Amino acid sequence: MKDLDYYRQQPYERILEVRFEGSDRYLLYRLREIPTIAGDGVTKDEALSNLREAFDDYVTWALEEGLRVPEPARGLMRTPSQTESTTVTSQVLPGASVADLTSEVFTAGPETRLELAEVA
Repeated sequence: MKDLDYYRQQPYERILEVRFEGSDRYLLYRLREIPTIAGDGVTKDEALSNLREAFDDYVTWALEEGLRVPEPARGLMRTPSQTESTTVTSQVLPGASVADLTSEVFTAGPETRLELAEVA
């Protein structure tokens, strides 16, 4: 039987978005396979913690209701030695540079893709 622990071990792809609200910057993590689940925070650890909490709440609710929980696109169970893939998405505001995002790209992991969207 698939339970919360089973889904926690699956290799869901995380998408990291660097967002700006006025002069404040925050991070938003989403799951590619379940985009309605998100976690945000000022730090990577805070955003990931909030994502895990939202994921647990969603999976627990879905299982209690007998609903289908989407499987990861890659479909393979993660082992501790595997790395997760993360996509970094950011809105580049006028006057901001890609260098401003460098630390987020490098701390997101080796399989990170950076997607930039310029805001007019």
